[in-house]
Formats: sequence, structure tokens, C-alpha cells
Amino acid sequence: MGFRVTAAWAAPLLAAILLASTGARAQIAEVDPDVIVEDADAVSAEEGAAGDPWEGFNRRVFGFNNAVDGAVLVPAAQLYRSVTFKKQRKGLRNFFDNLRTPVILINDILQGEFKRAGNTASRFVINSTVGFGGMGDPAERIGIPQHSEDFGQTLAVWGVDSGPYLMLPLLGPSSFRDGFGAGVGIAMDPAVWIGTNPAALYRYSRAGVSGISAREPLIEPLEEIRANSLDYYASFRSFYMQARKREIANGRTNFDDLPDIGDFEEFDDLE
Repeated sequence: MGFRVTAAWAAPLLAAILLASTGARAQIAEVDPDVIVEDADAVSAEEGAAGDPWEGFNRRVFGFNNAVDGAVLVPAAQLYRSVTFKKQRKGLRNFFDNLRTPVILINDILQGEFKRAGNTASRFVINSTVGFGGMGDPAERIGIPQHSEDFGQTLAVWGVDSGPYLMLPLLGPSSFRDGFGAGVGIAMDPAVWIGTNPAALYRYSRAGVSGISAREPLIEPLEEIRANSLDYYASFRSFYMQARKREIANGRTNFDDLPDIGDFEEFDDLE
């Protein structure tokens, strides 16, 4: 029985895993793809020398990830789009974003971002109640916007260097720091520690549905970047690095106003 459950949900699970290779999915919809491509092509040589010492290996893995993405995730996302309405898809993305709120809250606090932590807690309460379990986003409409935080970002704020850029098979773009942070985030999920078949079914279902849901709005933006890039790998790498820097800095361009968290206040490497 356990094997049948795993096999039945292998494709959706793979789709969710491949979602990581899109990198910072929330930010891509907010940036003009033409700007991303232009910036990536301009700085790709510098980034390759400074932050991508394993470029040969990373390019091969990137090619493999793209092949599987095109064979599994994109068709699934296109089918999902064809059988749902835009408002339904938006509601489902809101629901999964709301599920991630406790992790965001923990990382807000660990980073000393107490005002943002208050906003995160308020969003969770408002959207989980008035927002019909998170399907709606009334918090956004009353002026409490969504933001993302994860343990990789927290480690960066604490002064941990990212290490070399690394493209992981199926897991997508990362670094030593962000990979460790992702592991911490996974370990905090209570469902991971439950070994029953219903728990496994829940994990795979959630991963598959959330992965396809998040991939669907990126079909055109990623394809446009691919079509307009002189080097898709370099453009993708540049976008990921820039997006992570922006996330770590919470969108700031002036790092002097970041919170004082004592001995861990090391932001020079972000500039």
C-alpha cells in the first residue's frame, strides 16, 4: 500500500520539487522580464567568476532540470490553468501562502524584525478568519502586504556567507547556506515526522498541488526570459542572486536602516 501511494503521487511531488528551480517565484511577477534579462546578460561574466566556480556542473544540472520541468511541470500547470478560473487559482495560491505564515513569523522574530512580525501575525489571523481560511487576502486590502522570509535569509542576516552558487538536481538554484536553511524549514513541518500512509498522502498532495499552483503564473514570464536571453542559464542565475539579495535586505536599497541585532549585524556582503 505504501508503495502504491508513493508511486501514484510521484508526478505531483516531482512537480513541486521542480518548483524550486524557478527561484523566488513571488518576485518574478513583480519585475519586468526584459529588465531581468538585460541585467543578467550584463553581469553574467562577473557573477560566473565570483559566485559560480562550479559553472560546468551547474549548467549540466540546469539542463536536466529544464528538461524535466518541460516534460512534467509545465504541461501540468497548463492543464491546471485550462480547467480553473483565475480567481480560483489566486485563492489557492493565497491558501498555500497562508500556510507558510508561521515559518515567516519565526524568521521575522529571529531577524529582529518585530514590526514585520506583528504584520505577519496580523495577516495570519485576518486571512485565516475573514479570509475564509486563507483563500482570500483581506489583510492586503487593508494595508498589510505579504512578504517572504525563510531560514536561509535569517542565516544571511546573521552574517553567514552564502557560499558558491549551486544548481541542485530537481531542487533548483541554491547555495550551501540556503540549502541548509531549506532543510531547517522542512524539518519544522510536523507532517514530515508522521510516517503513516494518510500523512504521506497529505504531504504529496499538498506538495503537488502547491507546486502546480505556484508554477502556473510563471509559464509566460519564464518563457519570455528564456526566449530573450542570450544565455538562459546566466539570466536565471543572475535573477536568483538578485532576488535573494533583495529578499534578505527586505527590499531595502539602504542597508543602514536594518535592525540592530547585536553581534550578528553583518550586511557588508549584501552591497
